[in-house]
Amino acid sequence: MPVAAAPSEATSHTRAARPETRVLSARAQRIVDHLVARVAAAPIENEPYQNFFQTEAFPADIYAEMRERLPKRDSYLPLNIKRWKNAAGQSTRDRLVLSDGELDRIPLQEDRAFWSDVTDAMMSAELQQAVYATMKEDIALRLKCRPDQVLDQIAWPTAMLVRDFEDYRLRPHPDGPPRVVTMMFYLAKPGDPDDLGTSVYVERPLLSRIVGGRFKEVSRFPFLPNSVATFVVNDTPQRKSWHGRELIEGASIVRDSLIVAWLSQDFPEFGKKHNDY
Repeated sequence: MPVAAAPSEATSHTRAARPETRVLSARAQRIVDHLVARVAAAPIENEPYQNFFQTEAFPADIYAEMRERLPKRDSYLPLNIKRWKNAAGQSTRDRLVLSDGELDRIPLQEDRAFWSDVTDAMMSAELQQAVYATMKEDIALRLKCRPDQVLDQIAWPTAMLVRDFEDYRLRPHPDGPPRVVTMMFYLAKPGDPDDLGTSVYVERPLLSRIVGGRFKEVSRFPFLPNSVATFVVNDTPQRKSWHGRELIEGASIVRDSLIVAWLSQDFPEFGKKHNDY
């Protein structure tokens, strides 16, 4: 049964502690139906931790509208100005947390309505169940349950638009609680460098670190238009979801993405705070 905690009616997209039924608009339901099918068809990589990459994530016309309706920079806020800034003190990673009430920062009502439908789709129980069904083994490890119990676990979703600029870098890290799964929709435009995706790392043996450093990049999700990269978060001796982003170079580079995370517990304003944890 669907157990993703649905948004409460009182606060639009805020997570609720218990599953509720939310009626989606026709547009939001169409997004969900398409995504669920694409997730089900995605090839799963099991090493070094469970993940998948898929193209044509959204219906083509919806994706074109997403690109057209991406908010201007003044609608975003710095994600963590102390951590991510350039030599001039400007933020190199901005955010607009769709699930925590920041939709109001988008000035045009038509744009807000569109992104509200996208947010409803991202927060839906149907999408959460589809994603959890593809990677039960690592999710079971993360939630300390059996694989056949994964779909019965309550999940709290969060969604935010993220925009990265020159000099942004994210060093290898595994994430950690309360995250369970991270889903990154790449909102690339034609002509964007395809090497801007998230990197997957493993730790080198101790003796190899003297020359090569602690981490080895073993793969990188391609930054392609209308694509999605998804992985299970673990930080255990058995599995560590090491990932990151190499330094972005180039003054003209803008890396747009929509990041959805499912949490194992309610965490108000997670999207605003999660990079402090």
